[in-house]
Amino acid sequence: MSHPISDEVRADAALAREAVQERALRRRAGRRKVARRLVTLFLLLLPAVGLRLFTAVYPYLQTIRLSFYEYNPAFPPERFVGFENFERMASDPSVTSSVSFTILFVVVSTMLQLILGLLVALLLNRAFFGRGLVRAINLIPWAIPMVVAAIGFRWMYNAQYGIINDLLRRTLGFTVAWLTNYWSARVAVTATNVWKSTPFLALVFLASLQGVPEELYEAGRVDGTNRLTAFFHITLPLILPQVTTLGLFMLVWQLASFDLIFTMTGGGPGYATQVLAYAIYQVAFTGLNFGYASAISMVLFVVVAIFGTLGVLLYRRVEVIY
Repeated sequence: MSHPISDEVRADAALAREAVQERALRRRAGRRKVARRLVTLFLLLLPAVGLRLFTAVYPYLQTIRLSFYEYNPAFPPERFVGFENFERMASDPSVTSSVSFTILFVVVSTMLQLILGLLVALLLNRAFFGRGLVRAINLIPWAIPMVVAAIGFRWMYNAQYGIINDLLRRTLGFTVAWLTNYWSARVAVTATNVWKSTPFLALVFLASLQGVPEELYEAGRVDGTNRLTAFFHITLPLILPQVTTLGLFMLVWQLASFDLIFTMTGGGPGYATQVLAYAIYQVAFTGLNFGYASAISMVLFVVVAIFGTLGVLLYRRVEVIY
């Protein structure tokens, strides 16, 4: 006859074993469930990842490879030339001019767009009659396709019948050969780009301004703060992260500008308004020199990387301060 205490111990031990086995089964079932979810997630993402690899990573790697070759698809095969393409760029006036104008075009355009966009946003944020209509009109330049805007401004800048020269002739008594002079062509292209993109920045800044609490302005007025002081001590600090983010976006985005230059000036006069993206197009699809065009593309990649890195560092600094 077994002792009752021993029976209870054995029963408790059996229950404990069953509980351990049940927990182990639950853990295994949980791991299998997680594994199935991960497999499902991988299968769902696989088409998008594959498409991204095919359309972004592969062309990028292929561009790096071709930059060390001389390759004309009309006269194959390709020939390995090492760093000759990069050495050639140092003495190529079209490339050196493109690099200098690309940096000038992007930096000046972005600075003017930020300043003018913020001023327009401040104006549209004020209460006045017809504000809704003015806000809608402000978006018209941004809504116009860049090619259409470029064609319109090319006519307006025309030295013979352009409306801009007509206004200059009537008011100041002189005209400017906007698109045939080295520096005036650069000014015309940059001004057109600023006109086209400023409304977008104004719209984003307007949304940021509407998020600034009115109580802060009221407290500032109580302390005797004027509008200029309120702008620099209340408005600007609160929207500075958005300003920095948008500035970084516009810097990187405009480094690849092509349609405005292609339609408005064709890079001329000479290489005055030729940006790197247009130079790559000319070399690759007009000259069919894919190897040299790939080398120029690597220069554009380096410029984008430099501007992007500086922008990220500036953004992090702004985040720390504010």
